[in-house]
Amino acid sequence: MMESPNGTEELMDDVMDDLSDEMLHTELTDETYEELAVSEGAVVVGLAFWDSSLIDEVEEEPPASAERVSIDLDLYLDDNTLLELYGANLFPAEQQDPLAGLPALEAALVDLADSEAELSEVAQTEDNALALVFAVNGETRLIIAVAAWAVSEWEELPED
Repeated sequence: MMESPNGTEELMDDVMDDLSDEMLHTELTDETYEELAVSEGAVVVGLAFWDSSLIDEVEEEPPASAERVSIDLDLYLDDNTLLELYGANLFPAEQQDPLAGLPALEAALVDLADSEAELSEVAQTEDNALALVFAVNGETRLIIAVAAWAVSEWEELPED
């Protein structure tokens, strides 16, 4: 299992206080796994991402664009599932370091959407956080480990 560099429970407690109205998950339980596993095999049909993360709000100084490893994003799957991912780290493979720098993060996400990658596996990091594995033709394209997430349904894709 991969170790998520997303932070600690204390950090997420601060973020959760800021988002108390939303149903955010920070630990992959049997229930949250079952909710996500039904989307295995679904294809990414859209995404939106920000050049910052909610995690930035609890840090003394947010990272520079060239050093950023965590971002927030929304992933739209073709089964009408919307995954709102907070404090997401992007890994090109399981045993590699997370991508760093906003240009590298953006390129990986654009590739994910353009390649019509499918959610091939819902997994768990060593600290019980969520990791989503995306593949194209059975080959892992990107692993996204997140500090917090919410699941809902989408009705309209975001505009480019």
